[in-house]
Amino acid sequence: MGAQQPRILILSSSTGGGHDMRARSLVAWCKRQKPTIDCTRYQALEASSKVYKFGVELYNSIQKYCPALHHLYFNYLEVFHVSAHESLLLGKQRFIDLLQKKQPDCIVSVHAHTNHAFRKLAKRVCPQLRFITYCGEMHGGYGLSRHWLDPDADAFIGATANICAAAQKLGMAAAKVHYGGFLLHPHFYAPPLTAQEKTALRADPELQLPAERMTLILSTGANGAQNHQRFITELEAAQLKVNVIALCGRNTAARTQLQSYGQQLQHVALRPLGYRSDMFQLMQVADAIVARPGTGTTSEAIMAGCPILFNTLGGVMPQEWITVKYMRAQQFPAQRLKKPRDLATQARALMADPGALQRMQQQMQALRPPQTPQDIIERLCA
Repeated sequence: MGAQQPRILILSSSTGGGHDMRARSLVAWCKRQKPTIDCTRYQALEASSKVYKFGVELYNSIQKYCPALHHLYFNYLEVFHVSAHESLLLGKQRFIDLLQKKQPDCIVSVHAHTNHAFRKLAKRVCPQLRFITYCGEMHGGYGLSRHWLDPDADAFIGATANICAAAQKLGMAAAKVHYGGFLLHPHFYAPPLTAQEKTALRADPELQLPAERMTLILSTGANGAQNHQRFITELEAAQLKVNVIALCGRNTAARTQLQSYGQQLQHVALRPLGYRSDMFQLMQVADAIVARPGTGTTSEAIMAGCPILFNTLGGVMPQEWITVKYMRAQQFPAQRLKKPRDLATQARALMADPGALQRMQQQMQALRPPQTPQDIIERLCA
């Protein structure tokens, strides 16, 4: 690889939010650790073909409205591999043009469907480049797409030891498999907040969290999938005096609606928030976060030491099952919220047993990988 200014091309796609989150994190770490690196993100599926773009949008719609339906979509894609063969790859010329322009030394695929044919084409255009897959999934078994595994790739970097073992079981040579840890933004590798910093954040003008209450974060996915009001209604009906931080991202309509709804509540202190870049800090002032069992939020919660309650309203996607299985394999009590009232039940139980909540926090902290993305950068630039 070029010693002066290595060129890295990241292949991603916006199915869910985790892939793009990892792509952005890799860019941020490159700028931080090796400012001379030329690092480029490329939405390989959406930019290649309108057919692929439609598939991405369909994926996200199913995730938002009917997660259980993903079992059909997932298994269809396991049989019909959109990027299995170079001859079947749509929009090849766009990718070729990018390769000829960027002349990358290394390609990092952070998506299951940007391996195989993309690797073959890239190697043909730029024979000297290295092709590396980074897999953010946590566990093997049903839900792990077989398309993550490309035995002819130069390396496979896994987020957990479990996924590395699964990769070898599915045919990756042991010498090519590396345990890399979570590829998250540098914010998530900052020192934990002090007691004074936590107090200051709770007093933030947007938060102003009443003291001596359990604080829950209701997370939203990158595609706006959320069930905030349904959960809050059950907490209010149960007369639980809790703080609720409802993340709305860039969905201003949802935030406005929740702000109006919050004025009607007598027991729940509701704080709807727009987009925030301090999730690592917010999770440290919360007692638990409620989120879909995606790898992105789960890995962020692990780094923050914030217990997670899995929102599985509407069913569990195959890709989410392996996150639940990973947490259970690590002896974490991965609680599934199947109905809105389940959150009130779990919150009441945790309020009655502070020791259980403390044990969950310790378990989350124990799951932090010893590696950091800096180790991944060093491997890419070796």
